[in-house]
Amino acid sequence: MADIRSVGLFILLPAPLNPIGAFDAESFKASFRSVMEENAKAKFIAVDLSGLDFVYSDAYNAFMQFHQELSKRDGTFAVLASKESLAKSLKKVGLERFIRIFMNEADMYSYKPIEKAKVSTPVEKVEKPEPTIVPEINTEPKPVPQPESAPEPVVTPAVQPAEPRILDKNPLVDETPSSKGSFITVIVLLLIVIAVVSYLVL
Repeated sequence: MADIRSVGLFILLPAPLNPIGAFDAESFKASFRSVMEENAKAKFIAVDLSGLDFVYSDAYNAFMQFHQELSKRDGTFAVLASKESLAKSLKKVGLERFIRIFMNEADMYSYKPIEKAKVSTPVEKVEKPEPTIVPEINTEPKPVPQPESAPEPVVTPAVQPAEPRILDKNPLVDETPSSKGSFITVIVLLLIVIAVVSYLVL
């Protein structure tokens, strides 16, 4: 195919134009399919849009389709847009998230894809901590010490008051024969004295 050239990793295809000078998306699809079939190992393909100020929405859809097909080969689809207005319109619709947009061929030459190599991170061996020996705790409740029992009070037997002794005899009366005689004598003397006194008084 005429005007196809390599720029760095990319196979750069020319942009076909329609009669009014706009980008012809359908013609470019045919060119893209032809390159994919002829180069089974082609992973990086780009289109040269140098000199164009804009492209229509059918071009956006075609670029997304090319991106999906090259992604299956772990490749990349790119656009060479020398005009700032075209680059801004491509970024405005969010295409920069899927395809590469280069402003010049020098940037395209220096492009290096990021290899999606699986980096195996060695898993650090986590040492198991030594088991902590916890002393066995006796959960049984300790017996509550009972207060010492107070000594039992000594009960002193109540002293019963002695029953009063009933006197059978009059303590003032001496029943002995001698005391009786003395008593009678005293009485007799008193009577005599009373009689004498009464006589003298009269």
